[in-house]
Amino acid sequence: MPPFGLTFRPSEPGDVAALLALYDRHYRGGYSVCFDRYGPATPQDFWWVQSEKTITLIEVNRKPAGVVILGRSGRRLLAEEVLLDSGAADTADLLRQLHQWLTQRFQQERQDVLSIRAAETNAAALAIARSFGFTFTNALVVAAGGEADGAPPPGYLLRRAGPAEGEHIARLHEDTLGQALRGKDLEVLWARPAVRVVLAEREKFPVGFVIAQVRDGAGRWTVGVREGHRGKGLGRALAHQALQFFRGTRVPAVTLYWGTDGPAARFIHALGAKTERVYLYFERPL
Repeated sequence: MPPFGLTFRPSEPGDVAALLALYDRHYRGGYSVCFDRYGPATPQDFWWVQSEKTITLIEVNRKPAGVVILGRSGRRLLAEEVLLDSGAADTADLLRQLHQWLTQRFQQERQDVLSIRAAETNAAALAIARSFGFTFTNALVVAAGGEADGAPPPGYLLRRAGPAEGEHIARLHEDTLGQALRGKDLEVLWARPAVRVVLAEREKFPVGFVIAQVRDGAGRWTVGVREGHRGKGLGRALAHQALQFFRGTRVPAVTLYWGTDGPAARFIHALGAKTERVYLYFERPL
């Protein structure tokens, strides 16, 4: 047995209470990118994650001391959560063992890169990245709040969109954000009661959109504008539609963007949104 009784084992249904306690000690509510929801973690979150991802409980002398959640980023394995209680054991030795376990686990999957995601407050994961030669690759930023002007620029029309215009929304989503929106994603979207989808048109041609939806007590929104129509205030007008919708439903507005996306960062902060949480991505070759 390794020093300090350190063990890694697959989580079981009876571990949910311990997993919730670990998660709450580290995050205390807010947005969780692992669960893709806002607010404190719940037993249902871990039931869902266990059906989609691999959860490994870390124990020291048979007591829960940490957790590793492995998921996917595209086709590549990603350590989505690497949480470790401080003071659980000798820090340097425990981090070494944790890094060794991660390395072996990724090698078993025939991955050529070890990838970790860590909140900016996750001391253990950041220490692993610093101590074992990882490089920073990206950051996912969670921002809250914001205000925006309501009127679209001259020559543009904003109107509410419905299920019949799903093809326009999907095409705009891929053209402006570089991510495909699947048919089943749209079906789920239209089925939700607290959703607002607005199209922006120029001479009846779709040039922008915003999707606003209330989930887990918070408003999540996505906006996209075609390249030739940016810089005119159209994005701010679309954002106004989302923020007004959230204000009417009395929920806070939350948005996510990649930290290396300069235009997105400038746009979000120009609306007055404040950074709430940052998730950092690190990797090293194996």
